[in-house]
Parts: sequence; structure tokens; C-alpha cells
Amino acid sequence: MSRKLFVDERLVRTGIWALICVAILGGAIGITRFLIRNGPEAPTSEPKMRMVTVVVEKAVVSEVELKLKSGGEVLPRRRTAVSAEVGGRLSFVHDQFETGETFEGGGPERRGDLLLQIDRADYEAALAAGEATLADARLMLTMEEARKAQAMRDWLKIGNGEEASELVKRIPQIASAKAKIAAAEAALEKAKRDLNRTEIRVPYDCRLERTYVDVGSTVTPGMPLVDLVSLGAVEVRLPLSLEDYGYLMRKDGGITGEVEAIGRIGGKTVNWNGRIIRSEEMVERTTRSINVVAEFGTDGGDAPPIGMFVQAFIRGKTLSEVVRVPRSAMIDGDNVLLAKEGRLDIRPVEVLRTETAEVIVRGGSAKGEVPAGAQIVITPPNSPVQNRRIAIEEPAGGESDTESEEKGEEREREE
Repeated sequence: MSRKLFVDERLVRTGIWALICVAILGGAIGITRFLIRNGPEAPTSEPKMRMVTVVVEKAVVSEVELKLKSGGEVLPRRRTAVSAEVGGRLSFVHDQFETGETFEGGGPERRGDLLLQIDRADYEAALAAGEATLADARLMLTMEEARKAQAMRDWLKIGNGEEASELVKRIPQIASAKAKIAAAEAALEKAKRDLNRTEIRVPYDCRLERTYVDVGSTVTPGMPLVDLVSLGAVEVRLPLSLEDYGYLMRKDGGITGEVEAIGRIGGKTVNWNGRIIRSEEMVERTTRSINVVAEFGTDGGDAPPIGMFVQAFIRGKTLSEVVRVPRSAMIDGDNVLLAKEGRLDIRPVEVLRTETAEVIVRGGSAKGEVPAGAQIVITPPNSPVQNRRIAIEEPAGGESDTESEEKGEEREREE
């Protein structure tokens, strides 16, 4: 009996808890439905297209004279390492035999000045010995010819009409005497050359770049004596990319063009004018560039100092019917951003040359060209899309189109 009562009480408690859970769940559902039906409604409207404001400039079709940028070290036209051809002690050294001293041509009295003198005594003795040897050889030839004449007279008496042999005619002896004369003459010429080589003279108008000896020094053949660099005109090797090389002007099958070199001396910028004189016509394996050589200081003009590094601007070809486009207006390398009837126009163009701040493209009305007067977008949106609506803003200062074109032409003249 007691067990039955325990089971009934347990069922009653379970039923009560079930009713409570159902009541809570039903209340939550009712409150949720009430809030959904009576909650605030968000206003609905059509999404507005956000319009991007851009700055444009008008395209100007004109001619552009290219200036090709390069740079290099200033080198002398000639550099000579003078070494001794004969040995001996230096008996004379020029008073100006110091690094940096110059020996200018200016006239016959300055060209070929004596820099160094090697002691001549041994070479004068060798010259005298050579002259004596040559005299002996000539005497020997004269005696052999006399002996030949005497031998032929004797042979006519005792030869019984037979042909005389070569020994009787003294042909070998005469040939030997002639050979000794030739050897003596060659030795004499060498002695004269050696004597002349004791004098070291300047070969051209030059500056002493470095000296290695002084008075009293003993030199040997092949020993370096002095390094010389030429005065006057200097040269600069200018590396150019293959693209820039193609824009150089050509005349009579060769490279030509004016060059302006720029450097800083004493805190000031100095300019020198020169010209291209030749091309090395070989592509460097490491840099894939071609070197052209510019010359400065011809006809007594100013030239940059030797050893200085200068920036150079080479006058190249003139491109006609082109437009300068700021690099900010280019996307994907060969597409330009234009504004047309309030919308963005992404147009593919023919790129002729890419510079630091600008891109030169073909100008005109055909496909792949930028027409004159077209509005170039110089402040493109973050995500440029074809036909996107844009608002055009005047450039800073509100200059007119005419003023913009005039400024563009003025900038071209300055460049």
C-alpha cells in the first residue's frame, strides 16, 4: 500500500513540472510573437549610387623631343703608362716631374719636352762599337772582293780552260762578308735606338697622373716610370638600355646627338655641353645595355674634371603626334583613364615610351590613340570600372583649358 502511494506522488510531481515547462515555453512564444508584430519597422529606400569626384586635365597632342638619361665617369681621351725600354741610372729628371703637373703643346717649343734621361755612357759606347764592327765588316767585304779578282787572274793561268769552283771565285767568303755587314748594320741601328730610348719625352699634351721614380733611381727594362693623361677633351661612357638606344639620332650610319652633363662643384650645379662621337655597339651581358661615348671640351671648350661622375641627358629623336599622360592615369600598363560624358572610359592605347612621371602615348582619333582635348583622369578612383559615373573637379587653381595647354607647352619647352 505504501509503495503505491510513493509512485502516485512521484507521478504528480512530474506532471506539475511538465505543466510549468509548457507554461514557460508558451509564454515565451507569445511574447516573441507580440514583439515581432508590434516592433519598430526600419525605413526602406532605394540604394543611392555614390558618385566619385575626379580631377582631369586635357590631352594635348604635340611633338616631344626625347631626352635620354644616363651617367658615367669622366675619362681622359688618352691614358699612357710609360715604362723604361732600356736600363740604367737616371741622370736627369725634369723640375716639373711631379703628380698633377702639366706639359702643354702650345707650340713646337713645348711639345716633346724631356722628362727623364737615363745615363747615356754605356749606350754611346755600344754605338761606337757598332760603328767599328760595321767598318770591319765592310773592310772584310772589300778584301774578299780583291782576293776574288786575284784568284780569277791566277786561275786563268793555271786552270787549263776549266770552270773555276765557288771557292776559287770566293763566293762563300763574299756571302759571309755581306751577311756580317747586314748584322753589323742591324746592331748599329739597335744601338742608335737604345741610345734614343734613354730619353723619355712627353708624347702629347698631358698631365702627370702618377710618378714612380726620381733622380738617381736605377731603372730596368719594363719598369714603370710615369702615368700620363691627355689634356683638353674628355670622354664619358654612357650606358643606355636597348629601348633608349633605339631612340638615338643617327646620321650617315652612325650615332649622333648633343649631350648635356650635370655635376656639382663647390655646392653649385655646373653644366657642360658635348656630343656623342661613337657607340661601342656591344650589349653588356650583365646589364643588357649598350655604351655610347660622349666627348666634352672640344675646340677648347669647358670640360668636367677627370674622375668626376656626371649625370648626362642625351638629345634623342622627336616623336610627333603624341600625348604626355601622367602615370597615375595609366592602369594595367597600356590602358588610360578618360572622362567621357560624366562616365569613366578605360581606353587601351599604344604606349611609345615610359618615363619617371609620365607615359608618352600615341595621339589621334584612331583606335588605340588619345584624341586631342580628351579629359584625362589624373586622380583615378580606387576601383576603376568602365562606364562608372564620376563627377569632374577642376584642377587646383581653376585654370582654364587654354591656360592648361599653355602650361603644358611651356613644360615641354623647359624639358
